[in-house]
Amino acid sequence: MAYLIAVLMAALSFIVNKALLTRIGVKTVITYSPVIEESAKTLLSFYLGADIFLTHVVFGVIEAGYDWLTGGRGRSKAALLSVAGHSLFGGATVVTLRETGQIGLALTGAIVLHLAWNLLAVKRLRVS
Repeated sequence: MAYLIAVLMAALSFIVNKALLTRIGVKTVITYSPVIEESAKTLLSFYLGADIFLTHVVFGVIEAGYDWLTGGRGRSKAALLSVAGHSLFGGATVVTLRETGQIGLALTGAIVLHLAWNLLAVKRLRVS
């Protein structure tokens, strides 16, 4: 189930992020995208009883494949960071959920972490 959710949410994320990037620009990366991605992956996995961590990792691998195919010179770094980042977000979600029993708190933590991760990446790459 986690694999199916990851594939479906990666496709949804691609479509929504592409539309938002066209309308809003790079600010989408540090605003809407983390909220959409984390909510979609986490809540669907949670309510369908799928492995939340595995869903996040597989999503990261799919995103890494996209980064590899479209990333140009920095594609290997981008791909590695996609897997590492989404694994980190998934791990944080699972640990917070296990410790608190609160899916809302676990989701909020993952979103904040993802927002910070993307903000750091955008600043590091000096994208405006």
